Parts: sequence; C-alpha cells; structure tokens
Amino acid sequence: MKKGKIVLGVAIALSAILLTTGCKTKLKNGKEVAIKINGENITADDLYDELREKYAKYQIIDDIDKKIFNVIYKGDKDIEEQVKNQYENYEAQYSQNGQSFDEVLENYGYKNAEEFKSELRLNFQRAKAVEDYIKDNISDKEIQKYYDENYAGDISAKHILISVSDEVSEEEALKKAKELIKELNDGADFDTLAKENSNDPGSKDKGGDLGYFGKGQMVQEFEDAAYALKVNEYTKEPVKTSYGYHIILKTGEKEKKSLKKAKAEIIEKLIDQKQSEDKTITVTALDEIRKNYGLKFKDSKLKSIYKEYIDEQLKQFEEK
Repeated sequence: MKKGKIVLGVAIALSAILLTTGCKTKLKNGKEVAIKINGENITADDLYDELREKYAKYQIIDDIDKKIFNVIYKGDKDIEEQVKNQYENYEAQYSQNGQSFDEVLENYGYKNAEEFKSELRLNFQRAKAVEDYIKDNISDKEIQKYYDENYAGDISAKHILISVSDEVSEEEALKKAKELIKELNDGADFDTLAKENSNDPGSKDKGGDLGYFGKGQMVQEFEDAAYALKVNEYTKEPVKTSYGYHIILKTGEKEKKSLKKAKAEIIEKLIDQKQSEDKTITVTALDEIRKNYGLKFKDSKLKSIYKEYIDEQLKQFEEK
C-alpha cells in the first residue's frame, strides 16, 4: 500500500471519529460511540485501536521524524535543493509520458505537491541525519588510524589496457600484455605502445595518460598496483581487473596532505566505509537519534509497535 493512501485513509477515519464523538453519545462504561449500525455500536476507542493496529507502524515513524528533523534541518539549503531537483525530475519524467503530474500524485493519494515534497524532504533529512550521527561518533583515534594506514597523496599514471572480448580470449589478452611488457623492457616507448594497442578509448590517444587520481577512484587491483610503483616505474607483470589486463606506468606522486587538511576528506571516507560495512547502521542511528530527542510512548501498544518495527528493519538488513 502506498504511503499517501495510508495517510489519506487514516485522515478520513480520524475525521469520522471526531465528527461522531462530537455528539458525545456515551455508553454505560463511559466509552464514546463513534458509529452505530444494525443496532450495534462502534466506539471511538474501537476505531482508535483498529487504526493503531493497521496503520501506526507505517505512519508513526514519519510523524516522529518530522517533529525532530523539521527542527534540526529547518531551512537546510542543501536538502531543499535536493528536494527541488528530485521533484522536477519526477515531474519531467511523467510529463514526457503525456501525464499530468498533479493527477499522478492524486492517484497515489497525495493531496497536493507540497505533501509529496514533504515526503521527499523527510527522506533526505533522514539520510543526512544518519551521516551526521556517524560523523559525530567517529573518534580522533579512528581518523588518525585511517590517515596512517590508508591515506596517501594523489598519483598520476598511464596504462595500456588489453581487454577480454568475444574476439580475444583471456589467455590471448594476457599473452599480448606480456609481449608488450617485453617490448618496454627492450626500450619501446610507452606512449607509442598505448596508442597502438590500448583498448581504453578514454586514454589511448593520450598515450594512456590517466592524469592524477586518489585512493578510491580506481578499481582496487589497479589502485594497489599503481600506488606500489615508484615514479617512472611500470608493472613487470600484467595487472588483472574486471576490464582486462593493464600495464601501468606511474608518472607522478603528490605529497601527502597533513592530517589537518585531510581530516574532512577522511571523515567522509569513514562515513561511507561504516555505511558499507554495517547495513543496520541507518536503523540504529535513527533509533538512537529519536531517543536522544526524548522519544517516549505513553501508549504501551504504540511502544510495542515501534519496537516491532525496529526489530523488523534490523532483521531485514541482517538477512541481506
């Protein structure tokens, strides 16, 4: 069921409760009658319990998070720009199909564009909240460790790619790459060999030149081999990646930035790393943020529903 339709259904049902309980018809037990049909009474409490059971799990989280994040990220320019861009992308997509986007939103249960934008905004707010939570919990010790073990200055390199295809088997590609290395050993010019043999269209005409790049910008096998070389040294064995076999020539190396200058970049890397390694962190972070902002349930059933929701989310990620 679409979220917009859930909201609409809850709103209509609650309106019915409010309208009927306004008459203040009460039973002997003190409960207010909301609906009377075929001589039977449906009380406001009955309706509340049913709505709580059916819809609370889907709606309660949104309501809680909006109360928190509309305060934390009120007027956040980055988020508002993301909302604007995504809304316009959706609008353009449906316009190309000859549909009225207002009608599309209405069909999905949204009252208007602002309600849809509110949902987009909440998604971006949650994503930023998780990143901020992780950032706040990254220690100086972790930053230092990453700097010492993983951080390095940018390097520049050239390469010759011999790719595997329907016409060229893996064995043939490897053999050709080894032959080119032998030519380099015999004094051949790297740029000339790249222009004549490389299968990388982006760098071939530039003598295989890739320019400068940093950690995390190339596939791991290529990065490891390139960083291990000395400047003006080339790989003596072909380097295998998903693209094929590479011969890599390291052409330059920049000095490693100071920890102070590299800190912001390292934090971003650690955030990505933690999100990649722990898929449950989004659930646990948002749960912790809600608790830190004083989330308390006066209704024991809603408290149980919320716990059930968190457990389901954690299990879903743990099973993946």
